[in-house]
Amino acid sequence: MILKSKYDRAITDELIETYIDARYYNSGVDDSIKIFYRRIYDSLKKKAQKMIEEKKDDREAIENCLYLFQYFFYFDFVRSNIPIEEVVDVISEKRISKFNLRPSEDDNFSFELKNLVRSDMDEVLDYIDTFDTDEFLIEYSRINAKATNVSRVEFDYNFDFPEIFNRDMIEETFVTDIIAEDKLFVEYSMVTANALREVLAGNFKRVYVVDFATSLFSKAKKLEQIIEIINNPMAQEKILLEVKFHDFMENKNNIFKLMKRGFKFCLKTSGDMKQFTNEELQLMNLFSIVVVDVEDTNKENSKVKKAL
Repeated sequence: MILKSKYDRAITDELIETYIDARYYNSGVDDSIKIFYRRIYDSLKKKAQKMIEEKKDDREAIENCLYLFQYFFYFDFVRSNIPIEEVVDVISEKRISKFNLRPSEDDNFSFELKNLVRSDMDEVLDYIDTFDTDEFLIEYSRINAKATNVSRVEFDYNFDFPEIFNRDMIEETFVTDIIAEDKLFVEYSMVTANALREVLAGNFKRVYVVDFATSLFSKAKKLEQIIEIINNPMAQEKILLEVKFHDFMENKNNIFKLMKRGFKFCLKTSGDMKQFTNEELQLMNLFSIVVVDVEDTNKENSKVKKAL
């Protein structure tokens, strides 16, 4: 649409792949560059330079495509200091002054691009907003003082029950297997939406520890429906499924299968734990985080890696 006859699909696809890795997964970037858009653009420039070295005849097409990415930041929530309408006007002018693309009399480029960008951006925001609800609450708390970027998710209801039910009865019902499983549909959706908001803002460091029900392993269809909510690289990087040590030992093979699919787990020990065997210590390395109970005899074991 922008480059018209100067558009090269193969070149654009290569740079878009690099952009997505840097923009949404913080992959292949120079972390010493603290300003988000500069970090992404640095990754794109390095990729473009490598492409030019491999395809010298495509130098102009590669440089043209790279040049335009500085404007795309405004269409993808990376930068917002200039209104979208002004950015599109600049692109429209550059099509003539830089790319020598003369508009026809019926050329509605600026109008069409503004509408397209606004529509796409509104669609993203509307999608995230669909997960907002007043009926349930999500609260985030730091697991401990040294885990500044790890938040445990606390999920609760925010609606009234008939007076015949007291709070204790409600709480007991809320943790039964079926309810504990069903609430994950809402919990995972709300946490994923919040994680996406953070990624859009360039925050990749914070991760969330959410509940997981091992009872789902006996319900294959329901398990797939629930984990499908977080079955994408962005969510898998930001969301850790918490399992207790005893539940893990009883469901190791099933948990390993999910790990192989990209899902990450947080292991939680308890106060009645025995000393880990060497084999168990090796298994600890499979977890992104190990939360050691204050009463756990393994708390001071330096071999427990990733422990909090």
